[in-house]
Amino acid sequence: MRHPTYKHLEATLRLGAFSLGQWGQITAAGVAAAVFGGYLSPFSTQVTIFVAIVGAGLPVAVSYGAMGLEFSVAQFARAAWRYWRQPRRFLAGAGEPSPGYRVLAEQAPASASPGAHQRPEGELLWDV
Repeated sequence: MRHPTYKHLEATLRLGAFSLGQWGQITAAGVAAAVFGGYLSPFSTQVTIFVAIVGAGLPVAVSYGAMGLEFSVAQFARAAWRYWRQPRRFLAGAGEPSPGYRVLAEQAPASASPGAHQRPEGELLWDV
């Protein structure tokens, strides 16, 4: 059993219900909503308020919703970026042989004795 003090010391720093990263996201979302609503929006007032709140608050809501899961939005975004940037061109053919072991085809027996039990081709091994 772990002592509660050590468990508390290993936890991430929180201010209220949010971590420092989430507070940064909330601040950035508020600034983005204010800049969009005040300077950039070509829409009417009601549409501007809706788009500013939903557009800026959606990443924060996803982050807060995924907080209890073993899922990181930032790690997912980095992995997706690496996947999209990875080259997808391959040379034709089987490629270079690996330095490991080699699998050879099994040789058919030269001749079977006439009295030996021959198993039909499609019969299962455990039904003999």
